[in-house]
Amino acid sequence: MTIFSRLMGRLGAGRSAGQTATTADVPTLAPFDGPVYVVGDVHGCLSLYLEAEARILEDARQLQRSPTIVLLGDVVDRGPQSAAMIDHLLRPLPKPARRFCLTGNHEAMMLAFMEAPRANLRWLEFGGHETLLSYGITLDLPTLSSMPERKVTQILAAHVPEAHVAFLRATVPALRVGPYLLAHAGADPRASLSAQPLRSLVWGNTGLEAPAGLILIHGHYISAEPDLRPGSIGIDTGAYATGRLTTLRLLKDQFPAVRTTGEGALFKSLAFSD
Repeated sequence: MTIFSRLMGRLGAGRSAGQTATTADVPTLAPFDGPVYVVGDVHGCLSLYLEAEARILEDARQLQRSPTIVLLGDVVDRGPQSAAMIDHLLRPLPKPARRFCLTGNHEAMMLAFMEAPRANLRWLEFGGHETLLSYGITLDLPTLSSMPERKVTQILAAHVPEAHVAFLRATVPALRVGPYLLAHAGADPRASLSAQPLRSLVWGNTGLEAPAGLILIHGHYISAEPDLRPGSIGIDTGAYATGRLTTLRLLKDQFPAVRTTGEGALFKSLAFSD
């Protein structure tokens, strides 16, 4: 019996943000021949992410393998360092390491606000205000609501670099890595990987189950510890509220291993009960 089939048994037997398509053709991340490190929802907590990234690079060095980092989305909002977080993600990792960022609902909301502020003011109530503050924009919701959209657009253009908007557009809604489907909020098990509903991947609401034969790895839903369910693993440990950012390490033919900031330097194999 393979590691994958055992894991399945023990668990219970591209398009960018803002685009108008309703489904996504999920690309496969290839080759899956080195460690893939999947990072939960950062939410503007750059200091936590920098600590996690340093541990990832050190772990890969000890394994003598080239790492791939995949952030599960929601890198912005709520926390205080969203602008600096995107700045960091725009800087390349040391080669041959590589890094990808998935589309979370907060990337989708931020991009929608950037493109049509007046129609998307509610974003400020879901962590967008903290993001604007990180760019030096101190206007509150009532003030922005009373301003002409042209003026709001001018303020955004003066404070938010175009490269940051391009970053939001370049995020991808999901990736397949070997036997794993990586998405921010969920998937539709009834749909093929070539036609996954974007709403399921980015916003959830269709359950935490991947199409047959795959294990879903997701964020979006906060839990105190990694959330192991039949066919899925959730790793959003509420970084902005708890100070705990979780990373899941995937290696071919091995059980996933996990590490949370502040809980030691080593990745520990997830415990699955029979």
